Amino acid sequence: MLSLRRCTIAAVVAALPVVPLQAQGAPSDADRAAVATLSSDLRNLVTTQEGWYAQHSAYALSVAELGGVYRTSGGVTVELASATKNSYGAIARLAGRAGSCVIFIGLGTEGAPRTDVEKKRAPEGEPSCDGDGLTERGVFARDAQAQAGAALIRLAKLQERFFGRTGGYATDVALLEGLRLPATLTLVIELAPTANQESSFLATATDSRYAGYSCVLRNGYGRFGAKATTAAERKRPTSDFAPACDTFK
Repeated sequence: MLSLRRCTIAAVVAALPVVPLQAQGAPSDADRAAVATLSSDLRNLVTTQEGWYAQHSAYALSVAELGGVYRTSGGVTVELASATKNSYGAIARLAGRAGSCVIFIGLGTEGAPRTDVEKKRAPEGEPSCDGDGLTERGVFARDAQAQAGAALIRLAKLQERFFGRTGGYATDVALLEGLRLPATLTLVIELAPTANQESSFLATATDSRYAGYSCVLRNGYGRFGAKATTAAERKRPTSDFAPACDTFK
């Protein structure tokens, strides 16, 4: 049944005129609608594959293998690429529209599929689409910024646990058990001068792929001066446990 459906859609695609993508920039209404549909179908595929993995200790190697468990929207075809029991990529296309959307799980970034037209991809688990108005560098920069901020929040929570056990904050991230970081991310901790008579710390996150940008987080009333600002836009945290971040580019 699924094979017949794919053949039917392929015939429709061949018969329909292909709608060209709008030039890079703000996407058209048609592009936004197509991107939303294709992205939703890819996210649903990831959810379905995770359920499949839980039952079979392996990912399905084709959409057909998933049978009726996974269904796409009307006019959408999805195929798996570089699929193994522990990883896969997926490509989604909409009948009558140039371009595609892609997603991957478990593959190295070099093995991940790229979109048909703009030849781009997004970080693992996130769809990337032709015609979405985004560049690959911009998407990865946004993800790196989010990871930096999230790492600082995690560090702050672990610092509170460390303080509860030792009566002071850790001076190095290596002392904080359970803090796992991407290879490109660096966190630096600085404690407030003892003259402040206040237990507080400042933490800075930088990513080696985006030199000149940073996120910062502070806790307590220690005085850190200009150090408590981001590298590029000189932003300051407005409250404890709330990181301030440059816009990574």
